[in-house]
Amino acid sequence: MRFKSKILAGVLATAMTGGAVIALAAGFFPNVPIVGGPQYCYNTVNGACQGYVPAGAPALTGSETVAADTGLASGQFPQTELVPTSVLGLPFGVNRLVGGDFDTNLGQRLSTTKGLATLAGITATAAVVSADGWWLYGKGTTNNTVTIASGSTEVLPALGSTHALRVARTSSATGALECVGQTLDQLQSAPLIGQNAVFSFYGLNGAGMSATGGAVTVEISYSSAAAAAATQSTLGYAGSQGSKYAIGTNATTFGSSGPTNQTAGAPVLVAGTSGTIGTNGFVTIPLSTTWARYAVATPIPANIPGTTTAVTDVSVQVCFTPTVATSITTDWFEVQGLQLEAKPSTVTPSLPSGVITPTAFERRPASIEAVIEYSYWYFNYENQSLVTTVASCENTSTSVANCLVVFPVPMRIVPAVSYTNGFQAFVQVAETGVGACTTLSAAASYAAVPSNTSVLVNCTATTVGAAGTANQLTTLGTSSSAGIISASALP
Repeated sequence: MRFKSKILAGVLATAMTGGAVIALAAGFFPNVPIVGGPQYCYNTVNGACQGYVPAGAPALTGSETVAADTGLASGQFPQTELVPTSVLGLPFGVNRLVGGDFDTNLGQRLSTTKGLATLAGITATAAVVSADGWWLYGKGTTNNTVTIASGSTEVLPALGSTHALRVARTSSATGALECVGQTLDQLQSAPLIGQNAVFSFYGLNGAGMSATGGAVTVEISYSSAAAAAATQSTLGYAGSQGSKYAIGTNATTFGSSGPTNQTAGAPVLVAGTSGTIGTNGFVTIPLSTTWARYAVATPIPANIPGTTTAVTDVSVQVCFTPTVATSITTDWFEVQGLQLEAKPSTVTPSLPSGVITPTAFERRPASIEAVIEYSYWYFNYENQSLVTTVASCENTSTSVANCLVVFPVPMRIVPAVSYTNGFQAFVQVAETGVGACTTLSAAASYAAVPSNTSVLVNCTATTVGAAGTANQLTTLGTSSSAGIISASALP
């Protein structure tokens, strides 16, 4: 199909950045609100605005339609039709989650030995990024391995997919809840507020899964916390809110551990999903050793119950508790096709819980998924097998190269950035030799604070070229490489 205008490009850019991007189709649809954008002036007289278009909805809901030409031959009907954004793979059309398809999840931190493929001794002080979009948290000191697994076990015919997120136990510690989850920012959360949040996923048990009944526990919760980047380096780079949800949900009571007014949803089991509803809003669901789809739902109120404080964000998680005091390689569960969507919560005689049935899993194109994931998280480890250029630099002295690291896509907010020493730069103007960066840090200049598109980085080496000459920041390309540049805009 050919779109009648470039509205798709405008909507996509706005949805990703949250900025006031005027759709390129303004000539076709003048004076209409912009998704994710503020109000704007549509009528100016003598330099003064005489009329404003109201701010647009905070995010796509999936029910919007875009006009498109069908291109049917010989004038066959219809020549033009309306296409729901939910079928176009646009960001957050139906599925509010990031990276729920592990065929396309970038897995930036899991695709290398420099990443955290094995997460050992996780404590209640941090939740760490596993696959893109997903935090991992352990209440005790059980060692975990998180991988995007592939093989015959991971083949899921219902989705035509071949990968899944595996959470496995690698130590003999027992009785400690191990969880993988995702916290939505306010843009993602907005369509869920005042509606039913329906959380669905495909699950699989390892042959030796030791949790009672081979079960996982699932929870949907919400809060009224203000969005902030916070000091994410002290929170395991899983984001401020994500870490608080992980810790709060795993505490005996939410108390002060979780985000402001953290509240467990009142869950409902969706038809076809067997389980029990327990304390703290957890739903215990026995998984099978063959792939099956499971779903729970909960209403997300407009305000925190018993208050007039508005709900701002939503979080989901899937957990299990190892019970056998031996380390067994088959003590794991896998998930794939995770989806969180908004459904009407209106109660009717035929729908006493409102609409709680999930729709088919929305598979976004890999290119769209990459844009979304990069807008939340960028993790550049120093490649150990290839020499590649990371950034263009200018030498500010004979020992410092000032380098502009450009993120793959604009990040949703100005990120928190962290560095591990490594990478290398040329040691002379002729660029015939290289030297390792003994220090890698934010540039000591007016641009020390990153933007949402790039960050200036200082590579301090024993020697570089003369001040004012060009340089490059490159990977070391050997087994001794150590550099990491990570930027987190996670909620």
